[in-house]
Amino acid sequence: MRFILGLLLGYSIRGKEPLLIATLTTIAVTCFICFIVLPAIALSQLALSVRRERLSRPPQTTVPVVVGLNYETAQTKLRDANLNIRVLANRRDLPLEPGLIIDQTPQAGERVDWGTVIGVTISAERPEWMR
Repeated sequence: MRFILGLLLGYSIRGKEPLLIATLTTIAVTCFICFIVLPAIALSQLALSVRRERLSRPPQTTVPVVVGLNYETAQTKLRDANLNIRVLANRRDLPLEPGLIIDQTPQAGERVDWGTVIGVTISAERPEWMR
């Protein structure tokens, strides 16, 4: 490109060979369009497409730790994080205080979409025959 521009400038200063100057000018303009203008347009369209795709994704939040909390406290904590809660199971075989959450899915720290349901397992009171 520099070489073509140098030739163009040199011939235009001398004032010779108008056909050569016109040819070199055409080549320089074509190179400018092909190697600078068209890629710039393509990259700007790509940037717009990426921005549009990112904006179309639902907002996300991080899952808080609810293991060790009771159901009401966990429900409040998850609601504050724009998440929902659902009991998946009650475990009666553990020597824990009844009503505590002992497991959660997805795990704490994971990124999920707003409104995702967090499944919890709660410890329940042991039946008489197991005591």
